[in-house]
Amino acid sequence: MSEQKKVLTLARSGDEAFVAIKQLMIKLEWTANVDLDLMAFYQTKDGRTGGVFSENYPNGSYGNLNTFPFMQLSGDEGVGGQGGENQETLLVTQLDEMKEVYFATLNYTDACEGRAASFAKYDGKVTVTDDKGNQIEVPLNSAEDGIVAIVCKIDNSSFVGAKLVNMNRITDLADFVNTVPGARSIVAD
Repeated sequence: MSEQKKVLTLARSGDEAFVAIKQLMIKLEWTANVDLDLMAFYQTKDGRTGGVFSENYPNGSYGNLNTFPFMQLSGDEGVGGQGGENQETLLVTQLDEMKEVYFATLNYTDACEGRAASFAKYDGKVTVTDDKGNQIEVPLNSAEDGIVAIVCKIDNSSFVGAKLVNMNRITDLADFVNTVPGARSIVAD
């Protein structure tokens, strides 16, 4: 008989759960007619910052699982606002050096059209799966309007262990790049 894996939902901003800092799979899923882009931005324990996001953006890099930052993005789905079973996946093989990692999604469709919209209307969610198959889900359920959703973060600054925290903070691009460590890398030089 197979062991049933745990699924925990962090439904509200501020909800948190401990997470293994070994291998993780972070998956953004949605079906609405919108182009959402999964991104990860980080600050290491020694102060370095950076990001892993689509190469379709200036300075974009899909990352690398075998060298720092030990994260790799699967690709860019939903291009052109195409609906369906869209998903973008970010694999992480090591978080030991990380102090914090922010997982965000940019609403490329609405950003290109110069409008802010509520992420709650796009049926999206982020699922974090550990190497044992346990899952933590964070729904994109904020009713605020914006073009960037800081969905969740891994806080690895405590000796007790790493925590996944539901943030669901909606913002504009300027605030995002000025407040999230490493997010400045998405802005063209």
